[in-house]
Amino acid sequence: MTTPAIFHRAEFRLAVFGLAAVAAVYFGFIGLEVETGGMLVKKFGYYVMLLTFAVWVASLWRLWCERRPGERPGRNELLGAGVVIALCSIMAVGAEPFRSKVLFDEFVLQSTAFNMHFFRDTATMVRGYDILGAFLSLDNYLDKRPNFYPFLVSLVHDLTGYRPANAYWLNAALYPVTLGLAYYLGRRLAGRWGALLTVVLLGSLPLLGQNATGSGMELLNFCMILAVAALGGAYLRQPDGTRLSALVLGAILLAQSRYESAVYVLPVAIIILIGWWKRGGVVLSWLAILAPLLLIPCGLQNKVLNNTKWMWELRADQEARFSTSYLAKNLESAVDFLFNTTQRFANSLTLTVLGFLALGWLLWHLLRRRPALRAIPGDHLALFLLGLGAVANTVLIMFYYWSSFNDPMASRFALPLQFVFVFAVVCAGAALAPRWRGVPALLGCAALLAVVAATGRYAQPLYSHTGIDEIEWEKRFVAARPPGPRLIITNKSTLPWLLIKTPSILVGRARLVADRVEYNLRESMFTEILVMQSFRPTSADGEHAMQPEDKLPKGFELEPLAERHFGTKITRISRLVAVTLPPAAEKPAAPALP
Repeated sequence: MTTPAIFHRAEFRLAVFGLAAVAAVYFGFIGLEVETGGMLVKKFGYYVMLLTFAVWVASLWRLWCERRPGERPGRNELLGAGVVIALCSIMAVGAEPFRSKVLFDEFVLQSTAFNMHFFRDTATMVRGYDILGAFLSLDNYLDKRPNFYPFLVSLVHDLTGYRPANAYWLNAALYPVTLGLAYYLGRRLAGRWGALLTVVLLGSLPLLGQNATGSGMELLNFCMILAVAALGGAYLRQPDGTRLSALVLGAILLAQSRYESAVYVLPVAIIILIGWWKRGGVVLSWLAILAPLLLIPCGLQNKVLNNTKWMWELRADQEARFSTSYLAKNLESAVDFLFNTTQRFANSLTLTVLGFLALGWLLWHLLRRRPALRAIPGDHLALFLLGLGAVANTVLIMFYYWSSFNDPMASRFALPLQFVFVFAVVCAGAALAPRWRGVPALLGCAALLAVVAATGRYAQPLYSHTGIDEIEWEKRFVAARPPGPRLIITNKSTLPWLLIKTPSILVGRARLVADRVEYNLRESMFTEILVMQSFRPTSADGEHAMQPEDKLPKGFELEPLAERHFGTKITRISRLVAVTLPPAAEKPAAPALP
């Protein structure tokens, strides 16, 4: 059965694409109320993400099946590349144990993945309890963080069974994939030596390796930038429907990998237009035509964020997420991070110096040569446009309230700039190599110097946060106790406990529902109730006092079990022994969860 001729006409496809784009803007940003939009994303966001990812994988498979025989490297080259990538991966994954790097952010991502896996809801849990053998999450809300990484974690849960460690294993697996994509792009730019140079420069970047043992979304975002650059180059070499579909769907997933990654949609749009110009006609596959509709959940989620100020996590003296008042401090911190010569930060001074030198030379070279657009190879052009997107990303971040590169928890924002540095070095080397044959060897020596410097940094922990150290110690202590249902009353986040299916409430909530806590203790609803509290120093003589927000009412009788110093602070774990309520307090007549 043949399809009507009108479906193949460029004018008709452009009209349908325009309608899809208008519909996406209307339903994503205008037509729905904040509460309605948030509810729709919670209930259906998972399925839209599943559809997008599944169709993208199918497009990649089709693209792989259409590859030309000469595009695949030889066996010896693949073996050599595999060895280098494996060595870099072992260095990165072996440098630190699997643990969270960004306090609470990574727990929130894992919590969203938990709900995606068990309930297909795009939401983060606040409370959770074991009900008749099933752990149910309660009081769920739509979080601000993009959903591609939690979706992939939930997919790993689906395939292997639920384990919190799956989030770490996913990033550990993404690291060699990222280096493999870097090898491919480097090979397209400068052949085999450019591919190896790209891998070594990225493999010697502690900031990238640091994310291989965490459970954050930064490594996925970096990997998707490389993937979209590779797909953009493939499309510009041969603009057709298959390559267009893979590029557009990859851009949609990239836009949902990090908040600011939506900026890469514009470079991809320019790549598509250039492909039309090169081909001499409009190329629009039906997947590309309907793709804007897949961004509706992303728009709705952003709308919820913009209208929910508590999600911005601003300090008391701050009113806006983006402001020119943050620029000076962020620029100063960026210089401190990029050019630091100590072991304090996960930077690569070699890459910074080479990157700036390469960018300066490339700018001068382009202004002097001014090559015709048709003469620029597709891979170079795609990387150039994605690089402009990465620069725009970095500029945007400089106006953000919390993006000081010399803050260990915010230094990850420098990764897109490292993408620019690496490929600027390879492009500059490829342009200079025909004139000076020693350029590849010189750059290779510089890359080895970066590896030596990275080895020293990997020899010690790259990241430490006392809040995460506290949580890890508390979890180890609880894991060593006899098994049984227990309730954790914590002065931090409940998420680390909920992720291991252990009910948990905050100290503040325990004060509010003291009657329910007393009932659960009296009726032995839990084997034990443990309380986490902190003490701050009050004098130079070593005296400490409990933080006011950690105090429980006088009727709560605690038995201290363990204490440990974290910096100047003391963290204590206690067991709740008894709860004596005031005479006016009413006890629940029926079982009640806190």
